[in-house]
Amino acid sequence: MKTASRILIALALFGSSVVTTGCEAAAEAKVNVEKLPEVKPSLPAVPTLPPPPHPTQYSDQSYSVYGLRRQLRKTIDNDVTVTGYIAKVFVPPECPPKQKCPLPPAPHMWMADTQGEQDESKLLIVAGYAENQAAIDEVLEDLKKGKEQDLAELEEMGITPIPTDFFAGAKVKVTGRFAFISGSGFQSSEGVLGYHKHETLEPAPEAAAAK
Repeated sequence: MKTASRILIALALFGSSVVTTGCEAAAEAKVNVEKLPEVKPSLPAVPTLPPPPHPTQYSDQSYSVYGLRRQLRKTIDNDVTVTGYIAKVFVPPECPPKQKCPLPPAPHMWMADTQGEQDESKLLIVAGYAENQAAIDEVLEDLKKGKEQDLAELEEMGITPIPTDFFAGAKVKVTGRFAFISGSGFQSSEGVLGYHKHETLEPAPEAAAAK
């Protein structure tokens, strides 16, 4: 009798376990699995870089003002050739008669990549082509009289001919020493071009009209 009771109890427990397991399986089967929406990263669009404002070098290997500074490690303390426009030319102020005026800076001018450029950050100082304004005025006065500079003689003496066609608006190709401090005492963190020689590619509008 005791044995039969034990068997009945065991069967009852086993049956209860089977029912419980079946219910749990059914409950799991009824769970709805919701798929989350696909996450797409929100990234900014790839920026379009503007083209450089001017070529670094032209076909004749001369630099633009932009390129001269862009290649600073390569160009500084070296002889280079730069093609651009004369933006402005320094003209010393007139000294009133019978007054003692301070000595003006040596002659110099500014080059730019664009004709008429006035943004100081885009201008290149060119200096060392004359000791003073009086030397330039003397050469210009001689030209009016039909007397030109003897280039061969000046070259033999190692003297740089004084430019007589440096006027705002002219397109020129200037060769010189690019450095932070020029031999004539000008200095700039953007570099100064110490003049050696030049070629006028396009005369200034006023000079062309006068011919």
